[in-house]
Amino acid sequence: MASVAERNARLDALVAATTSWAQKRQDEITQRVATSKKILRGRTGSERLAQSSVQASADVVATEIDDFLLT
Repeated sequence: MASVAERNARLDALVAATTSWAQKRQDEITQRVATSKKILRGRTGSERLAQSSVQASADVVATEIDDFLLT
């Protein structure tokens, strides 16, 4: 049977491995987001179009919620 010290050492190693994996994954995702934003900015008008679509959608949703709550 493993001692408490061995168990704690394995748990510490697991915490370190999990933390390292999570940081690497976060860095990868952050890099993908930055790359996607650069690509979007590089396309003529795409970023503005996407932003206006998001704004228009948000406006419609807000109006629909207001109508629902007021009726």
